[in-house]
Amino acid sequence: MFEYFWIGMKTMWEGPVFSFAFYLLTSILLLIFWRRFIIVRRSGGNFFAPFHIANGRLYIHNAFAFVKRIIPLNNIKRIEVKYIRSVKLNGVKYLLCIEQKDRKTLSFFFGKSKQNDMLVKNLKNETKNYHIRIVSDR
Repeated sequence: MFEYFWIGMKTMWEGPVFSFAFYLLTSILLLIFWRRFIIVRRSGGNFFAPFHIANGRLYIHNAFAFVKRIIPLNNIKRIEVKYIRSVKLNGVKYLLCIEQKDRKTLSFFFGKSKQNDMLVKNLKNETKNYHIRIVSDR
C-alpha cells in the first residue's frame, strides 16, 4: 500500500507544477515565520502572542501587517477592540483597530484564546500612562 503511495508521490514530484507549488508555499511559510521571529526578538514577548507592549512601544507580531509594526504609545490616540463571532466555523476572533494621532489607522485580526483574552483585558492597564482611549465592545 505504501509502495503505491511512494510511486504516486515520485511521479507527482517529477512534474514541474507540483514542485513549483511546493517550493513557493515553503518559501512563503518561511518568510512568515521569519518576520514574526524578528519582531518577537525585538519586543521580547511571546512568539504566539498577537502583540506585545514594552519600552513605551506597541509591537505587532502579525506577519501579514505590511506597515510599520512598531508603534510608539505616544503616537496612539485610540485603540478599538472588537469581538467578532463567526458563523462559518472559522472561530471567534478579535479585531484590533489602532488609530494614531496623525489619523493613520491599522487593523489586524487575532484568534480568541485564554492568553489573548488576558492581553485584551490588560491593554487598558498597560496604556493608562499614555492617555490612550480604549474602546471595547465586551
